[in-house]
Amino acid sequence: MMQAKKTLSTLGVLKALSLLAVVGMLLAVPPAHAQNVASQKAYFGSGQTEILNPNGGVVLSGYMKTSSVGDLLIGFSMECALWTSTSTTATKGGTRTTSTARAAVNVTVYVDGTQAEPGQVVYCDRQQTVSLQFSSLTVEVTDAITLDLFLKTKNANHFNFYRNNVGSGVHYVEVKVDSLVSPDPNAPADPGTRAVAGKRSLVIEEYNNP
Repeated sequence: MMQAKKTLSTLGVLKALSLLAVVGMLLAVPPAHAQNVASQKAYFGSGQTEILNPNGGVVLSGYMKTSSVGDLLIGFSMECALWTSTSTTATKGGTRTTSTARAAVNVTVYVDGTQAEPGQVVYCDRQQTVSLQFSSLTVEVTDAITLDLFLKTKNANHFNFYRNNVGSGVHYVEVKVDSLVSPDPNAPADPGTRAVAGKRSLVIEEYNNP
């Protein structure tokens, strides 16, 4: 009976050690989300959430596994909305007054952390400048005129980026969007001057550029 108990105890210890070894092996394996990407000729991704005044963050990304050809063509389409607001006041007999507001949205694509050609691309850019001069035949020095101007537009644009000689393997592509917003300090805060990135889509393809 004593020998049987020792045998059972030894088997329990061996099972526990085997379990710990399996757990250790699983913990030692790195995440395989990129390495397990299947061989593919194209990748597609999209997003719909609007981004107000984007500051250079990643808006879309994807993995692409290439062959020995190792060239990537990256097409990015995006809605781009711009709001510009200006307010100009001129007094009788005064000089010409000017107000300016500007808004823009730019896109940069990176492959494995390296900027894709042709670098940063302007998807939309508007500078709104208004000048005003008030002339009057009256004698009141309090005469004045104010012009408020607000424009809001939205359009969709597309551009093809590329990265040559990336080599075979899995590559990480990310699209970063930033904006330039320069408001008129005298314009109303609402609605104000804004830049907005809207609906967008990303297509990555492997190609052979002879």
